[in-house]
Amino acid sequence: MLRSREDRTQRTGEAKHGARQVDVVDQYIRPGDPLPFRIRVVRTDDQLSKAIKVRADAYGRHTPGFGDALRVIEADDVGRGSLVMLAESKVTGEAVGTLRIHTNFQGPTYLERAITLPAFLKGAGIAYVTRLAVVKGPNGSSVKLALFKALYRYCLATQISWILAVAREPVDRDLVRLGFLDILPSGMKLRRPEDFGDVDVRPLFFSVLEAEREWREARHPLYDFMVRKAHPDIEIFTSVSSSWANPRQSRAYRSAREGNWPEAAQIMAV
Repeated sequence: MLRSREDRTQRTGEAKHGARQVDVVDQYIRPGDPLPFRIRVVRTDDQLSKAIKVRADAYGRHTPGFGDALRVIEADDVGRGSLVMLAESKVTGEAVGTLRIHTNFQGPTYLERAITLPAFLKGAGIAYVTRLAVVKGPNGSSVKLALFKALYRYCLATQISWILAVAREPVDRDLVRLGFLDILPSGMKLRRPEDFGDVDVRPLFFSVLEAEREWREARHPLYDFMVRKAHPDIEIFTSVSSSWANPRQSRAYRSAREGNWPEAAQIMAV
């Protein structure tokens, strides 16, 4: 059968430029798979109530008395230098995870006041992260990963250079797998009774600006999830311009890496 001129021309072009065309296809970054939950910045009283319940229940699993103490709104929940992120099931609407960010746009964070930070951590935008909590269940690890991606992308968008955190065992090992490093000399911990249930915690830091390169060079299993894939269910860029988040957005403008990594789904333990 004779082919049309257009068909022959198309096939000839494919033969000549096939390698280049395949490269273009291979380089195209397809959106990430839909998540069973969505993440956004808390901006209503109802959303904040959901976040408070999740973290009180989660902390209460380890220290019941401390969990009960968390069933109230804290000053940092509504402070001008803070914001709370909430993960909600797309099926039931119930909250499945939360974390809180306290920036140093309005003043030093708790960790900046509690210890003397290394010189390289001073004079830069910092996001101090606390109250990370997830509902116990099969999606717990995925919720933690997605909350961390929301945190990471928020810091990139607001030009925050460093993420600081304190963590008890074994949560500290989760953060180290993500790329966090010790602030204090190895083995040293910080006693933080007032909002960690009177336990020793490990102060850690994370470089927002270096993370992409280090994940890529280490062939970290988290790289695709954190950097290459788009997740529309992580809604920080739409919600960050709404309601409670409006002042925060404007304020932002004013002011052992290598080794064998676990699978991506194992990065964050529940």
